Amino acid sequence: MKVGADEVLLCIDDDSSDRFVSSLKSLYDEIKIGHNDASPLKIVKVEKRGDYSFHQAWVRRKGFLEAKNDVILTGDIDLHINKCVLNAVDIVGKDGIGLASVQKFPLQSNLKASLSTIWRLVYQVFIRSTYFGVFTGLYAVYRPYWLETEDDQIKSLQNVKYAGIKGSLLGEDTYLRDCMERKYKCVYLRCVGAIDFGIALHDNASMQFAMGRFYFHQRKHLWQVLAAAFIYYHPDSIVGYFYEKERARKGLVKIGDVV
Repeated sequence: MKVGADEVLLCIDDDSSDRFVSSLKSLYDEIKIGHNDASPLKIVKVEKRGDYSFHQAWVRRKGFLEAKNDVILTGDIDLHINKCVLNAVDIVGKDGIGLASVQKFPLQSNLKASLSTIWRLVYQVFIRSTYFGVFTGLYAVYRPYWLETEDDQIKSLQNVKYAGIKGSLLGEDTYLRDCMERKYKCVYLRCVGAIDFGIALHDNASMQFAMGRFYFHQRKHLWQVLAAAFIYYHPDSIVGYFYEKERARKGLVKIGDVV
């Protein structure tokens, strides 16, 4: 759905073929049919950088730098957004707000709902309607505040899929948010700004296991681990917690280690 953006940036790897780029442009032209004033597409080819351990972190930041405006809405390619995202766009850069996210409604692309998927849907609907929004990967950011607050540690951040127990809970978007919060406000709106057709990492058993190990090193109480496992439907996080606890008992690891 058109949201009135001044431009649309699509970041791809710099070794992408001309045929792939041409296909992207053709697909975008098809989407624009019926919208004479549709936003222009800008394809940004992103080079690999040796100083960034996590390529995706650099890809997103390259897009931020290439954008012509300071108010930037960012999200993954597997999102179908709606005009609710403008609620976030309208407030960043004002009243000390550096970042504002909107909620995503997860829907597996194959429409095959597992028990865990259904549970998370129920939980998200409940939490949005009764309490607060949460930080998601669909957010607007004010570029001057981002440039001012994020430090070079972003370059050493690992891919959360493979990084081990510290990386398992700290993604590159979360790192940006954490840096932003040091000086500016971050707002989590309850409105749903997109349907998410991607495959969530929540159902990945190894990721859940890593989260449990992380909880142990964060000195979480068992009741906190059990509560998180129940809320997010992460049964393997309990296994990871007790696994790491046993390793500490045997002296194989010290509490607070993150590798």
